[in-house]
Amino acid sequence: MWAMEETITKAEASELREKLCALKKDFGDVAKCAKDRVVTGTTDWCKEHPVASIAIVAAVAASIGLAVGLMIGRNNKG
Repeated sequence: MWAMEETITKAEASELREKLCALKKDFGDVAKCAKDRVVTGTTDWCKEHPVASIAIVAAVAASIGLAVGLMIGRNNKG
């Protein structure tokens, strides 16, 4: 353990809170920007490759349907 306890003043605590609030705001801005870029990029790709987009959606839907069908079939056997 530490020999001396470290204490902070109310002013230092207030300063740390302000920095934390600023960091939270900055993180929120970065997250929003990243989300916007992902959505825009995905939308642009889908517009450039419509057939591939439909094929991907169909493959995902078929996979989900197969998985659900297997689970239902497994429950009916028992």
